[in-house]
Amino acid sequence: MREEFVQTCETFNTVNISGLRTGFIYWQKGDITLGFSQLLEYLGCEVISFPFDARLPEDLDVVLAIGPYGSLVPLTNQLLACPISQRPAFIFLMSEQFPNPRLPEWLRYGVGMMRSRAERLAFHQRAPGDWRLRPWLSWLTAKATRFRYYGDLYWLHRQGILSVLGISSQWTANFLRARGFDPFVQHLGYHPDQWTDLKLDRDIPVLWLGKTGTARRGRLLKGVRAELKERGIEMLVIDGEENPYVFGKKRTILLKRTKIVLNLLRTEWDDNSMRYGLAMPRGALVVTEPTLPHTCFIPGVHLVETPIEQMADTICYYLSHEEERQRIVDRAYQLITKHSVVEEMIQILEKAAIARQNAMFEER
Repeated sequence: MREEFVQTCETFNTVNISGLRTGFIYWQKGDITLGFSQLLEYLGCEVISFPFDARLPEDLDVVLAIGPYGSLVPLTNQLLACPISQRPAFIFLMSEQFPNPRLPEWLRYGVGMMRSRAERLAFHQRAPGDWRLRPWLSWLTAKATRFRYYGDLYWLHRQGILSVLGISSQWTANFLRARGFDPFVQHLGYHPDQWTDLKLDRDIPVLWLGKTGTARRGRLLKGVRAELKERGIEMLVIDGEENPYVFGKKRTILLKRTKIVLNLLRTEWDDNSMRYGLAMPRGALVVTEPTLPHTCFIPGVHLVETPIEQMADTICYYLSHEEERQRIVDRAYQLITKHSVVEEMIQILEKAAIARQNAMFEER
C-alpha cells in the first residue's frame, strides 16, 4: 500500500508538499484523527496533532481542521494573531450541515453572524494554551450550531484566514459559490485498506451505522426497523447506545458482512455522503430516502432511492433479488474507486501551499 501512495504522489504532485509542517487539530481523538494523520504522513508531511484549545505549534506551514466537532475560536484567534508572513495556511474540510436553505438569506445570514460572534465572545484566553468559557455564555456554545457553522464561514472568509474550504456536496458548493466562496469539492475519495480482500459471508441483512442525531431521524429509524421486523428482517443498529461504535478493521469487517446500509437524513437537505464512502467500497448497497443532488451517484444506478413509506418494501425487494442488488453494488464500487483520497489531499495541500505563498508575496 505504501508503494501505491508514493506512485500517486509522484503522478499528481505539481507543487512541493513533501516536508510541509502540518498541524492537525482535533476535538477528540478517534478514527478520523488517526486516518488523516497517517494519510498526511504518507504524503511526506511532518504532522503535529494538537487539541483545538491548545497553543498553536510554532513554524507550521499548514493547519488542517475537519468538522468542526467543536469550537474554532481558540485556533482562529491564534491564526489572526500571527503576522501574515508567519501565518500557516488554514484548510477547513467541512463535514457539518447548514441551516435550512429555504430560509430567507437575511435571516440565515443574520442569525449565523450573531451566533458566530457569540461563540467568539464565549471563549477567552487566560494564558497561552489556556482557553476558558465565560460562564454566562457557556450554555450558548451547544445551541444553534448550524447557524454558527454558516456564520463562522463568513467570518473566516472576511478575516482572510480561510485558505482552502473543502465541501463534499456539489449542491452545497454551488450554494456557497453563489455567496462569494470558492470551495474545493471533495469527490468522496476512496482510501483502500489492508482488509479489502476479506472473504466474508454477508450475513447481516440491514445495517444502521451512526447516531440518530435528531428526533426526525430517530423516528424514521424506529419506524423502518419496526416494519422490517414485521417482515421477519432484523436490522443491526450501531448507534453508540444500543451497540458501541466500531472503527478501522472492525468496521470494515462489519460492512463486508452487510447486504444493505440504510441512509436516513437528520434533516431533508443534509449531505450524508460519508456513509456512501464507507459502504460502497466494501460492497454494501446503499438504500436511502430522497436527497438533494449532493453527489455524483445516480439513483437506480449506484444506489437505491425510495420514499420513507416504501422503504421497508424496497429493502425486502433487494434482499430477495441478489443479482439486481449486486449489479448496483458493482457500479457503485467502480465509480467510487476512481477517486483516491490521496489525489484529493495532494490537490488540497497544493492549493494551501499556493495560498500561503501568495499571501506572503502580497505582504511584501
